[in-house]
Amino acid sequence: MKDLSTAVMQWGQEGFCCSQVMILTGLALTGKENKDLTAAMNGLCRGTFSPACTCGALTGACCLLGFYAGKGAPFEEKDPKLPEMIGRLHEWFQESWGSGGRVNCGDILGHEPITDPKKCFQKCFPMIMETLEKALELLETHGFDIREGRPL
Repeated sequence: MKDLSTAVMQWGQEGFCCSQVMILTGLALTGKENKDLTAAMNGLCRGTFSPACTCGALTGACCLLGFYAGKGAPFEEKDPKLPEMIGRLHEWFQESWGSGGRVNCGDILGHEPITDPKKCFQKCFPMIMETLEKALELLETHGFDIREGRPL
């Protein structure tokens, strides 16, 4: 995978949103492709397209953690570290990017209506990058190989 920030910026220029970038990173790092999963992540974009809902960078990063540590088949169990990693990510995000303790898209963006997805992505790029880096750091700290993906 090329430089992470370059890849993220390219995905943004291609019209992918914050939450999609999170899963695209996991897919790229593990050498996988899953258009259905990437499309499904679109539902979390820009706070599920509501300024009153949780930021898509945060929810997408939680999904990225699940991509590595979640339950994927009936015979599997989620990794017991998943809730702790999500909790730590949420705490970090609230401290780093929350507005008055809130992590809603509108609160973070100052309720500035941004209808162009590419402009929204540009405005949120630093937050997207930091959140992605924090999620990857949490995975590595908890013993996950971000290039291997979920153990089978």
